[in-house]
This record gives sequence, structure tokens and C-alpha cells, in this order.
Amino acid sequence: MRKDFVRRQSRLVVWTGNDGPVPAAAGVVGLEYRGRLGHSSSYGLLMARVADSPGVQFDLRPASVALSVPCDEVTLGLTEPEYRAALYAAGHDLRAGLVITGAAEGKFGSSIVVFTRLAAVLSVLLAVGAESVDATKAWATWEEAWPGRNRP
Repeated sequence: MRKDFVRRQSRLVVWTGNDGPVPAAAGVVGLEYRGRLGHSSSYGLLMARVADSPGVQFDLRPASVALSVPCDEVTLGLTEPEYRAALYAAGHDLRAGLVITGAAEGKFGSSIVVFTRLAAVLSVLLAVGAESVDATKAWATWEEAWPGRNRP
């Protein structure tokens, strides 16, 4: 399953299985955000499954995938401590607990804003089923996760 939600210069890609940029194991949903090129909040990727308890947990698996993102250098995994901290903080408000199984960050285009919003959208996708979420719901959740702040 793959869905692309496009809005202006931004795209959310939701996938399961081998339909996305990084293969997802059974029960895992992937979500990639690509925003306006060159913007400081223009890229992020998270993959997760439902957790047995609230909040965010990590079970990051190495992946041998190369991701090409214009105007950025992508690293698989989370190398910046503030992104992990943002995900833990976002876990307090999530609809469903998450076990993060995959992540990718851009050297220039990732931010705590992107990872906070990715966690919120993933939580909804896992809670209600990725197939049942449409573009309107996905983008509304994206905006609500960082209310009153600048849009990436």
C-alpha cells in the first residue's frame, strides 16, 4: 500500500511493505515528508508500529538503502539528539504509542518540527489504519502537531 498526499510544495508518502523508499516489516507503517527544497524543515522519514504502552519507544534497525533527496544529505537513523528528544516529547500527546523502527534525517532539511509532526501523523495512521486516512486528515494532523508555529 502506498499513498502520496501532495500540498503546494510538500509531499507526505505513506507506505507499508516494499512500496516505499525503505522496506517496512509486517505491522509497520512508513511516513516520509519532503517539503520545499532548501527549507530548514523540508525532510524526514519515520517508520513505526503500534506500541503496547503510550509514548515513544525505539527499535531502530539498520537498513541498507540509499535515499536521494535534492539539496540534502540523508542519513538513515537518528544522529541528532534533539530529534530523538522531540520524538519522546511528542509521545506524550500521541493518539497511539509508537515503536520507531526506522528513521532518516536530512543534514540540512530536518528539524524537531518535522519529527514532531511525523510522529503525530504516524500515530493517527496506526490508530485508525493507514488505508482509511485521506489527505485532508493527514495534513490537518500535521498542522495540529505544531500549532501556531511556522509551516515547514
